[in-house]
Amino acid sequence: MTSVPTRALAVVCLGAMLAGCSPKAAELVLDTRQVPPAAVVSRVTANASRITTLTGSGTVSFEGPGMGGSAFFTLTLKKPDSLLIRFEGPFGLDAGFLFLSRSQYVMFNRMDNTVYSGDPSRGGIRWAIPFELTVEQVLDAFTGAFRFPAGAVPARYAVDDEHFLLSYTAERDTQTFWVDPATALVTRYSRTENGMSVWAETSRPMEEDGMRMPREITLSFPSEGRQLAVYYTDLTLNPSELSFRYAVPRTAQIRSSKP
Repeated sequence: MTSVPTRALAVVCLGAMLAGCSPKAAELVLDTRQVPPAAVVSRVTANASRITTLTGSGTVSFEGPGMGGSAFFTLTLKKPDSLLIRFEGPFGLDAGFLFLSRSQYVMFNRMDNTVYSGDPSRGGIRWAIPFELTVEQVLDAFTGAFRFPAGAVPARYAVDDEHFLLSYTAERDTQTFWVDPATALVTRYSRTENGMSVWAETSRPMEEDGMRMPREITLSFPSEGRQLAVYYTDLTLNPSELSFRYAVPRTAQIRSSKP
């Protein structure tokens, strides 16, 4: 048997260790006097921008006035404009899907064998979210990311409950972000616009190749009495292969939203 020199073996082992380690950003110092708000925003935005695609599966649950339920789902997402979610009921039964892009949304409900479609830029997806959100913002919600107002300066910047708090106000729209200094993730988010409000919480962060993302996301709409919770049991960031193919039964009814 040929022996391997000790020095060579040490070099190989060290190389393998370094190859398996991803660079980690230093934890932000929880001090508003040392860390300006722009630095917090930059750290959060940099992490979110690195996540361009993802696939995952888990459970989604919802609650509303007189209704509630849960379903298993598989998800494929590509920023900035593609999302496909397939829903499954008990025993793996196909319950439908939602496809969302910049130009259209298509939702199939197998229970009533109906396809709903329309233009998301015209508020056609307000059945899900009571705000005029862009496709990019909806996709961000499924990654647990919440975009800061572009170029805005926070009206309030402080430390609150071991988090950085950044609050922005513009006319009748107020948005507040709570950022974890250790993960640079938004763990809480609130928005009030024209008398309507949304509250979001994220938890169970995962890390892959230096990128971080929460595996549990909850959206609450107090004025509507509704809540949506996404719980990922499997998640892959930036997978190399994606598929957005879907099929609609020929017998399905078609309903399109009006402009």
